[in-house]
Amino acid sequence: MSGSRVSSILQASADRAMERNNTLDADLIAENESLNGEVARLRLRILELERSADTDPLVPVYNRRAFMREIVRAQTVMRRYDMLSSVIFFDLNGFKTINDRFGHGIGDNLLRMTGEVLLSGVRDCDMVARLGGDEFGVLLFKTDARTAHAKASTLACRIAEKKVDMPTGGVAVTTAWGVAPCEAEDTAEQILARADRAMYISKKQKD
Repeated sequence: MSGSRVSSILQASADRAMERNNTLDADLIAENESLNGEVARLRLRILELERSADTDPLVPVYNRRAFMREIVRAQTVMRRYDMLSSVIFFDLNGFKTINDRFGHGIGDNLLRMTGEVLLSGVRDCDMVARLGGDEFGVLLFKTDARTAHAKASTLACRIAEKKVDMPTGGVAVTTAWGVAPCEAEDTAEQILARADRAMYISKKQKD
């Protein structure tokens, strides 16, 4: 066999091997891109599940679970930097009567309206949560109790000014509220319970 013939055979074999390698490389690249896409989708799904676990199902605010976690974070800030945060506990007055008289649809609208008012009235670094039923919590970061009282009064007035429209007229709701500082030595449950008690005392004084 001549040298040129051998060279041609070797070159053809080399070309076929290169084609196979190029095909394998393209397959590997495609598989890698597919895996990267799947990882991205899984990460997005995890974020969606985490967000869902922290969000109230009715009102576009956080839930009690997330709120308690953020109180603990505020306590950490207090220990490290000596910056006090405060909790406001809101309760809607006569909410059961509103539900009984106008229906749960109107009640749900009032809950959503309350959440929207609270969200629009605080800073991005603060937190609003529905704690359950007609109870809401606001966590004011780096805010002392005196400032929190002033903020709570302002928020309560804004809630009272809002109305849910009905054919027979607007339906409004008022709130009772209490404030508690996020002291470092307390548990998150104790802090929220103190704000709840302060709200209850305030409500009784107005009855």
